[in-house]
Amino acid sequence: MITTSQQRIGIVTSRPEKLADYFPTAAEPDFIPTEPPFTPDDQLLVDELRRRGHRVTAVVWGADTARLAERFDRLIIRSPWDYMDSDELRQGFLRWLEALAATGVPVENDPQVMLWLMDKRYLLDFAAVGVPIVPTQLIPAGGSFDLETFVERHVAAVIKPAVSAAGAGLEFLPDRQTARSFQPEFAGRCQRGAQLVQPFLPEIQTNGEWSLVYLGGDYSHGVHKLPARGQILVHAERGGSLRFADPPAVVREMGDRAAAAVPRAFANRGDRSCRMPLYLRIDVIETGSSGLLSECEGVEPELFFRARLGSAARFAELVEHRYP
Repeated sequence: MITTSQQRIGIVTSRPEKLADYFPTAAEPDFIPTEPPFTPDDQLLVDELRRRGHRVTAVVWGADTARLAERFDRLIIRSPWDYMDSDELRQGFLRWLEALAATGVPVENDPQVMLWLMDKRYLLDFAAVGVPIVPTQLIPAGGSFDLETFVERHVAAVIKPAVSAAGAGLEFLPDRQTARSFQPEFAGRCQRGAQLVQPFLPEIQTNGEWSLVYLGGDYSHGVHKLPARGQILVHAERGGSLRFADPPAVVREMGDRAAAAVPRAFANRGDRSCRMPLYLRIDVIETGSSGLLSECEGVEPELFFRARLGSAARFAELVEHRYP
């Protein structure tokens, strides 16, 4: 058991130069890194852990796993945001997580859970255990699908690679003509990897999206995001706006339901169970009188510790008392 005595903690992040893609933003022009490669949000956690007497060091993912096992009591995967910059990096990150798991060093979140959540087909696992999701059609690698027919039925569509982050590879098809024009590229994408096709929910432009942060399975705080006028991506680095607030009851109910379902949804893919992840960010779209699960992020989500006083301290407390 790891106790509350001083720990050697590695916070896994990306190359320092990657931070320029995310900070500063128009929404928070003064929120910038002070100790790269830590993100400014992770810095709040780092400062709290150090205040408690722990030795905290940045680890750029890809570092030699055998050496990491010698140097650290625990690793916390936080902001490896550059793993999605190319297919080669993505495959490298997958191999690195698997190698890390084999060392026996405690890793949060569990590498097997992270590998599951890196592939957005996990949404279908949530649906299988009764969690309402944004309607999602999975097109497996090598498969085919008629986008124009889908758009004719649903008015507009959103395309996402099954493995992606921060909106990378997302395409909005607002009408049949756009769908028809995009079909050849989509066919090529399907040959390279699985794709998700979803009906466009106009509420994303009016209601935006809520990000609910859960620490140890318990709700901590919420962030409301809106896309720029005429856009659909809510990410601040893509021109979106954000405010820190607790969500409406229907959104909170959906977040709680999704967070509680994680172990069952994970087990839906096989026989292995998992404990509740140290951290999750549940993204929910409010539609009328209900909410729909948009994403469950447990690999590299920004956790917005600045949104609630004491949230970094709560995270640190959980770290101190988690068992390997």
